Amino acid sequence: MKGVALSAARVRVLMPRLLRNPAFWYVVSLTVAAVVEDRISTDQLRRLMDWCSTNLANIRPAGHPAEAFVASAFIPQESAGVWPFFALSLFSVVAALGARRTVFLLAGVHIGVSMVTEGLVWLRIHQGTLPGSEAHMWDTGPSYLVVTALTVAIATARPLWLRVVWAVCLAGATPSLLQGIDHADYTAIGHVLSFSTGVVAVLRMRRAHDAVDLEVASESVTVPATPQ
Repeated sequence: MKGVALSAARVRVLMPRLLRNPAFWYVVSLTVAAVVEDRISTDQLRRLMDWCSTNLANIRPAGHPAEAFVASAFIPQESAGVWPFFALSLFSVVAALGARRTVFLLAGVHIGVSMVTEGLVWLRIHQGTLPGSEAHMWDTGPSYLVVTALTVAIATARPLWLRVVWAVCLAGATPSLLQGIDHADYTAIGHVLSFSTGVVAVLRMRRAHDAVDLEVASESVTVPATPQ
């Protein structure tokens, strides 16, 4: 009974912290999305993908850019059951950066990389190297922000064995994420940009930590008193 009481007390302490963590809600949202995608009809799934994709047709001013950018981060285009597990890496990112900075970083990656890749689509359509139908192609899912999260988690996760887990996940997904990179596929380019953003975030974190350590070290140096 004592062990049960301790477990219940621990749950009461941890639950509020968990509910305040954006990583928890994102994992839950992706899990719900995976279940919904599995249960709705093919026609309903097609309409959902058409509406939430961050393609040129949806993000133009006459479309619904705000709704598309938000919804697309929660609706995987394929392998829906895998993304909630990959998204667990966000817990490590929140632990390293804090909740607010994690949300700003990953939301910025999702929106920014999507805009860059769709800009490439627009350019190629106008150059005639892509058909106009590419403006309506599906482009949805959490992969851009999750790749950044995995990259940061590989460098910062605690305990250390978690870094190995996230490294294996990213390495295993890389062939799929970079499919078409030799033909300059815009989605593959987006994943490279997401990985690069994660690397930059890690380097900035380490530079900030080094600066703090240097400041603490300099303050700890004492100057010997001059003999009287």
